[in-house]
Amino acid sequence: MTALNERQKALEEKYFLDFERAIRVRDRRNRILARWAAQVIGRADVSGYVEEVITAGQTDPGDDDVLLKVLDDLRAANVAADKAMLQEKMRALLYVAAEQLEAEE
Repeated sequence: MTALNERQKALEEKYFLDFERAIRVRDRRNRILARWAAQVIGRADVSGYVEEVITAGQTDPGDDDVLLKVLDDLRAANVAADKAMLQEKMRALLYVAAEQLEAEE
């Protein structure tokens, strides 16, 4: 194997590891967000709500489905919330999720 092939293989492996980590961080963030939202809206079945949010997040790539699901649920529970506030919450929880996963590894 030439040095160029070895470098290419190493970069591919790094890309896939980074991609896998990003997915795990996003999934963790969505779970934390769902537990927070369940508490705010007073859902007794927290694990059920977490699964609802996770399912919403699997519909399309990106964060829009999760954001809209949680935002709709907050508004339905008469909790003052808007898209910008929830996006900021999601951004903050992304760092929390990354730190938790790093601590576990």
